[in-house]
Amino acid sequence: MQRYGMRSPAWAGLCLLISCAATGAAAQLVINEFLADPEGSDGGREFVELLNTSAVPVDLGGWQLQFANGAEGPVWQTRWSGVPGHSLDTGARFLIVDRNWAGVTTGDVEVALALQNGPDAIRLVHAGQPADVVGYGPLTDGALMETAPAPLAAGRATARRPDGRDSGNNAADFVTAAPTPGAPNFERLLLAATEIVVEPPSAPWPGEMVSVEVTLRNDGLEALPLSRVRLEREGEGVEAMLDAMAPGDTRRLVFALRPVAPGLRPFEVRCRLSTVGDSLRVLLGGFQVGPAELCLNEVLGAPRDGQGEWVELEAGTHGAVDLGGYRLRDADGGWVRLPPLTVSAGGLALVAQDSSALAAWLAGNASGPEQSRGCDAVPMRLSGWPSLNNSAPDGRAYADRVLLADSTGAVIDHVTLPEAAAEAAGRSLERVASSAGSVAWVSSLAAAGSTPGCRNSVSAPLDAPPPGVELSAIPTAVDRAAGAAAVHLRFMVPGDATGWDLAVFDLDGRRVRDLGGDRAGAGLREILWDLRDDRGRAVTAGGYVAVLRLAAVVGQGWAPSRLLLAVR
Repeated sequence: MQRYGMRSPAWAGLCLLISCAATGAAAQLVINEFLADPEGSDGGREFVELLNTSAVPVDLGGWQLQFANGAEGPVWQTRWSGVPGHSLDTGARFLIVDRNWAGVTTGDVEVALALQNGPDAIRLVHAGQPADVVGYGPLTDGALMETAPAPLAAGRATARRPDGRDSGNNAADFVTAAPTPGAPNFERLLLAATEIVVEPPSAPWPGEMVSVEVTLRNDGLEALPLSRVRLEREGEGVEAMLDAMAPGDTRRLVFALRPVAPGLRPFEVRCRLSTVGDSLRVLLGGFQVGPAELCLNEVLGAPRDGQGEWVELEAGTHGAVDLGGYRLRDADGGWVRLPPLTVSAGGLALVAQDSSALAAWLAGNASGPEQSRGCDAVPMRLSGWPSLNNSAPDGRAYADRVLLADSTGAVIDHVTLPEAAAEAAGRSLERVASSAGSVAWVSSLAAAGSTPGCRNSVSAPLDAPPPGVELSAIPTAVDRAAGAAAVHLRFMVPGDATGWDLAVFDLDGRRVRDLGGDRAGAGLREILWDLRDDRGRAVTAGGYVAVLRLAAVVGQGWAPSRLLLAVR
């Protein structure tokens, strides 16, 4: 006789399983978990898990698993028949999987399951008599369920909570959960994150303050006591207290953290319990700090008539990138996979709402200054384009966001789009990075309003400042009505200087904005002034003076460098 033994760690839930099963039907075998609507293609991913809830082994001979299409009523089709002499131990699981099974867990038998995605039903029959019936989805036919149908969610299993519970009501006995084929549906102690809100979604540079709001749910079978929890990202972390939680309870925690380790690193919550040796861990996904291997470089969310929305992407300097492994979405839509295209290190790619419209715009801007023409870019149409809002919906401080994620769904870059003024139509947002590692997004300074496929108009000059010029700016006259929103200041710190500081003054000599300084030695500095004062308010139209002061050792000195700027 072939016996199917216990799959470790099934013994952990056996005592709960038997006591709960006694309150419901007397079937020896129950349908304990199934996956009818896997993520992606159903083929090779569907499964049904049976569980022996009795105190003795069960011979599988005479048992059948059957399926009924909810649209046809109780017309049952046999999907699996047990083999006489094959025995299932008490508390053991028997896993029936679809043909060409792609799961990690090995199935006990492969059959053509074809469960469909509801409203449908499956049942166990023993010696020709129904032993367990589970209807799922919006069913109304009482012959296809016990009392009320079980829930169904795409990519989630429908599972008894706890294992083996059979009260005679599918809706009460089953919940949707992460698939666990061949293993207990729920652990004795288990925390899960039901909602995660990270602001900002990625950190452009190390040290930026990040808010992480997590809703935790006790998915275990036992209550959790008052506990200390820690949000961690590669050794960096902050702590909070988690109130006691009964099974099914939820709690919301908010953490503030300044991550400094660059790259994509996992966030996780660790809960230390005095009643168990190990901490409970809840993985929250990856969080990107600093530039990734692929970045957003320019976005046009408010185009002029006929131009269409578009996004420019830039590959990092470490190697070529295949766009097909990345996804794009806005704040309100779902992920859209980028088209396959290999972008060389440092190269640019354009994806567009309307590639023909953007190509026509590029052809019409093929002459003039370098930052106003197409630079031979070839836009690609993105199917399922995430249409970008130009005004903020109720309850939101910004119009929209563009988010870039890798193949796992981890956000590796983002840009927040403010409300678009009418006069700014056709003017893009461009990314600018300073030598100190900070990143800002400002309106394009290009005469054409944008630089798709070209070097950004707000980028620093390619050449060093001319000899004798300690301070330069692009532009020196800023027209905000045309969409310009920043001045790019650039200067060389000589080798015998001990430091520098830079500030902007009005024409009456009052300091308007302190742009900082450092004592990092000689070299090029690039500083962006966003036309705001020290309190974050937009400056009024008029004249301003940028003043650079170089610090020197005793006995030496330089006169301050001054540069007149005009803001309209």
